[in-house]
Amino acid sequence: MPFPPLNLSVDLQNGLNAFFHEHDFVALYKSYGWQQDTYRNGFPHILNLESGLRTAAVNNRITMQHVISVANWGKLRNIKRVKGPEGTLKVALYQCDGFPFPQLAKDPLPPIVSLQRQVTGLGPTYLSKVIRFALPEEYGAIDTRIVRVVGRGDQASRQQNWLNLKARNYGYGWYIPKAQATWPNDYAKWLNVLRFFASRLNDPRNPCPCPHPTNFIDRGLRLQGVWTCADVEMAIFSYACQFI
Repeated sequence: MPFPPLNLSVDLQNGLNAFFHEHDFVALYKSYGWQQDTYRNGFPHILNLESGLRTAAVNNRITMQHVISVANWGKLRNIKRVKGPEGTLKVALYQCDGFPFPQLAKDPLPPIVSLQRQVTGLGPTYLSKVIRFALPEEYGAIDTRIVRVVGRGDQASRQQNWLNLKARNYGYGWYIPKAQATWPNDYAKWLNVLRFFASRLNDPRNPCPCPHPTNFIDRGLRLQGVWTCADVEMAIFSYACQFI
């Protein structure tokens, strides 16, 4: 079960509650699609990336090979520019007992900040994807489609006022600049938005079970029906794609 949400204003919580009641998260989750990763196919590449990266993260053995695998999955432009150290990257996500560090509840940023310091050629989108695959229970990616719809930078696509993070397009495609005052703090805000929706969807008083493909349950990557932050992010990605 994801950590509870923190530091969200009353106005934002009211807006998130309205969104929650107006949208079918189950339908959005099931409509997620990225190349061969569809619900009907069982999200096979996502399954493999999560399995490999989670195992590596639990054992403190994330390497550049894992980072490149995520970049290849996402079709990153200029992938040859991605550079990092040989050997193991320092990304502290799990305790020795296999559970996430409890301090991530209050401050989820240290892992992504640490990764950013060690790896060049990656912006917020792919930095967040690596962390998302390593610890999907507590993290979701932040990409340009989501920022354009719930953040700033694309007035034509914007639908929600959740984030101040900006996406930019100078004629070469959309990207999220690292050099903006709201990065990475707005990523922590985004994670708390995902936690907020997860808490509502997992509420035992009125649960809305996540319909995970059975292969995620069988591989021990999900608990039956329990929404993770990554699951919520996939649903909101599907929502954002309607306006891009």
